[in-house]
Amino acid sequence: MSGTTANLAAVLPSAGSSLVIQERQIPSPGPDEVLIRNYAIAVNPADWKRQFLGMYISSYPVILGMDVAGVVEAVGSDVTLFKKGDRVLGSAPGTITNNPDQSGFQKYTVVQATATTKLPDAISFTQAATLPSAVLTATVTLFSALDVPLLPPSPQGEPSSSGGGKGKGKGGTGILVWSGASSTGNATIQLARRAGLTVFATASPRHHAAVRALGAAEVVDYRSPTAARDLAAAARRAGVDVRLAVDPLSTAETLPLVLAALAELSSASGSSGPSGPSGPSGRKKLRLAHLGPWPDQVERPADVDAVPVRALDAWTSRRDLAARVFNDLLGTWLETGEFVPQTPRVVDGGLEGLQTALETLRNGVSGEKLVVEV
Repeated sequence: MSGTTANLAAVLPSAGSSLVIQERQIPSPGPDEVLIRNYAIAVNPADWKRQFLGMYISSYPVILGMDVAGVVEAVGSDVTLFKKGDRVLGSAPGTITNNPDQSGFQKYTVVQATATTKLPDAISFTQAATLPSAVLTATVTLFSALDVPLLPPSPQGEPSSSGGGKGKGKGGTGILVWSGASSTGNATIQLARRAGLTVFATASPRHHAAVRALGAAEVVDYRSPTAARDLAAAARRAGVDVRLAVDPLSTAETLPLVLAALAELSSASGSSGPSGPSGPSGRKKLRLAHLGPWPDQVERPADVDAVPVRALDAWTSRRDLAARVFNDLLGTWLETGEFVPQTPRVVDGGLEGLQTALETLRNGVSGEKLVVEV
């Protein structure tokens, strides 16, 4: 494929500039990689932050993008799970490798086989493109940052039996997922439920039904002054011990709210949680997974273990986690309907529409994922 110039990419020439469409060679996959001919590409908050704030960029020009879905064009010599012609989704690692061939905003992208999932026919490319980064982040959040036991692989073609249905049974361990309608919140709820956790979530009222449908046992309005008490009351009724929390937004505004809710939830139960170092009383600490740096103006309570989520580890030191979820589980869950993609909103224009999508996302999007078709 080298020497062929049939690839088009949306390139960022300099910090804060608009994307420019340029022609590139079609890349070739390495031994453990897959080359995908993209048919749908999603945008993420990290993409607009990289464009306008320069995050994770060492030099220009650069190609952004992490979430792709399409058809396998070629596979590396060590890849056995995928073949040319397979419909797949993939999480592109260009954010950390700085390799433009491994970035998503183009017609052809190279991804690691461990972060690739074969798609059932019922899942469209636009639906599939909503998943990679959200699932990658949720995977590292639960099974690395919060030390939730890793899910066992499912027998081929059979649904996983882990998770206990909707997660509404009496007793057990619970988790608070703030902003449950966000992409990461959406994926975290579904993975947590499959891992056997009872999920308590927050979302704006118009998303409550959708978040409950994902498996949350209780959903409250994050703006309600009684949100923390309402969550605690729900946990008490369910007999669930909630000592884990995830804040996908992790801002100076959201973290104090999450901490207050977690304190109320923990007071609703007198039992110890499943993980984390012990606090002064001998009871295990609360654990809060946060994305991004902890804001200086937010105090960290002594009884809370604030754990940063290193989602990029799924492309490096924790590729085992990515492989378990992306290779062993996600395809089966999508086939059986046990895992639901986020609602896609298609932005017109193909690669040219990526700039519009980034600006729209920067201005705020709720409960849906912006996708372009290529």
